[in-house]
Amino acid sequence: MTRQLHELRELIIRGCADVLQPDVALVGGISGLRRIAIMTQEHGLAFTPHTWTNGMGLLANAHLVAGLADAPFLEYPFDPPDWDVDRRDYMMSAPVRVDAQGYINLSDVPGMGYLPNEPLLERTRITSPL
Repeated sequence: MTRQLHELRELIIRGCADVLQPDVALVGGISGLRRIAIMTQEHGLAFTPHTWTNGMGLLANAHLVAGLADAPFLEYPFDPPDWDVDRRDYMMSAPVRVDAQGYINLSDVPGMGYLPNEPLLERTRITSPL
C-alpha cells in the first residue's frame, strides 16, 4: 500500500497504475487527496477512493469526490458481522446511510456533514476540562 504523495505521484507519472484508491485518512488529509485526484484526472486514470477507516473518513472521501473528482465508485467499509455500520460510525451521532441504489446522500450539516457522538466522547475523556 502506498500512502506518500511522492510515491503516488511517481506511480501516476510513470504509468504504473490504471486505478488509484487513496484514502483521505492516510494520504495527508483532504489537501493530499485533492492533489492525487487532480493528478489522476490529468493523466486519464481512474480515481476511486478506498475508505477503510471510519464514518468520518468515509464522509471526507465522499465530500472530495462530490466536489472535485469524477470517481466511478467510492469504496466504503461494511463487512458484517465484524465491521458493520455501528462499529464504523460509533463516534458519530448518526451513521452514514446508503440508499437503495447504493448512493450516499450527503447531509446539510455544516463541515463534513456529521455531528460527533458527544456522550460517547465524553465517556472517553481522561482529563478534566480546563
